[in-house]
Amino acid sequence: MTLALVGEDKTARERLREFLRIYTSVNTRLAYATDLGIPLDWVPGYVAPDPSRRRGRKRARPTGLEWLNWCSSNGMRFAEVRVEHVERWLDELAEAGYSDATRGRMLSAVSAFYAKYLLREGLATQNPVSLVDRRAQHLNKPSGTPSTTKRWSFQACRALLMAAYLLKDHRRDGLRDRAMVEILIGTGIRADELTGVNLDDYRRAAAHDIGILRVHGKGGKDREVALAPPVADALEDYLRVRVEPAVPALLGQVGNGTRPIFITSAGKRVHNSHLQAVLTRLCKAFTETSSRQQWMRDLLATPDAEFIATHLGPLRDAIHPHSARHSYATHAVERGVPPRQVQRDLGHSVLATTEGYLHDEDNVRNSAAHELAPALHRGWLATSS
Repeated sequence: MTLALVGEDKTARERLREFLRIYTSVNTRLAYATDLGIPLDWVPGYVAPDPSRRRGRKRARPTGLEWLNWCSSNGMRFAEVRVEHVERWLDELAEAGYSDATRGRMLSAVSAFYAKYLLREGLATQNPVSLVDRRAQHLNKPSGTPSTTKRWSFQACRALLMAAYLLKDHRRDGLRDRAMVEILIGTGIRADELTGVNLDDYRRAAAHDIGILRVHGKGGKDREVALAPPVADALEDYLRVRVEPAVPALLGQVGNGTRPIFITSAGKRVHNSHLQAVLTRLCKAFTETSSRQQWMRDLLATPDAEFIATHLGPLRDAIHPHSARHSYATHAVERGVPPRQVQRDLGHSVLATTEGYLHDEDNVRNSAAHELAPALHRGWLATSS
């Protein structure tokens, strides 16, 4: 693989680490590294998983067809690559059994590598991916193809919030879990953004005011999102019982001395798998019929529990955090929020620039969160005094 970068003033490892540092999330770095064929131990911030842990994403072993490995085996320098080489690579991936979705994702990783690093560093003069006929490669969805992300209904969002609220005092991490669910549904931020927030990313001027949370988005772009009062209240309920880890932060787990908001009982930053587990657990708690403690049997006999079971039952086997993002956008637009404001809330990549709103207080106060949160909580959550 190093052959593609031979002769430059930096080693291949140094250059590839420079590219990956463009992305603030370690999970994003790992995704690009996997698709490009960068060794995982070259990824800044990566810590090898504990083999005793059952949770977490299992990454596929390199096959030799990842872009960097393919270039190396074919003796190519990046500046010499043309569109016909990229198309030949895609054909070889297809012959090896890679799905169209996987090939499309890997092609996007190569495009980002050229556009965000190689061109800027003078290591290439063009982005050959930009000339690839994606339709001929079967990498484009037909016009009008709906998103495969399952949107939660408005009532399902209410049911998730109610479930987290009703269970918050009955689980060791109930307040933490409820705060994560409130923020996920109430802001539409990505799972990586939620688990990546730190204590100094949150602020609130007064008890009844909105909260403001700085999230670290894709491409190293930070933005501020609004936490409507019920959401900020849930976060502060958790922060009052949050226990600071007894040991210093560990590299790759909670960052370089950063203090994550959401931590495990061991003091480590929560992983996306924790968030997935919370959503799954909320669904199962109200839809499974196995024996429970008396307090749970009493709870299941209430109208609230019946409402929750009705709307979470269809989700229990396929619930995923990213659905909250899709649901936020859909419900906000349906309630009359301008699409441009929803794009700002989500930090969507189609925006021409994010500089104008990253720290714009007016945009935060115009957030769709102020329209959605009251409606989602109306009728079951009493207003804080």
